[in-house]
Amino acid sequence: MRALINPCGPARPWTVQSPPEPFMSRYVAPLGFTLAAVWVAVVFVLAGGGH
Repeated sequence: MRALINPCGPARPWTVQSPPEPFMSRYVAPLGFTLAAVWVAVVFVLAGGGH
């Protein structure tokens, strides 16, 4: 059985940098929170029967 040799040199630990944060990602959490709050409000109104 032959040993496979990496032509790029010795194996390094996985050190890939994460890509820069997209501009729109800062709005995802507030949007999700707002949608959740609206959903809870709708559920309360429907559960209360609108009285």
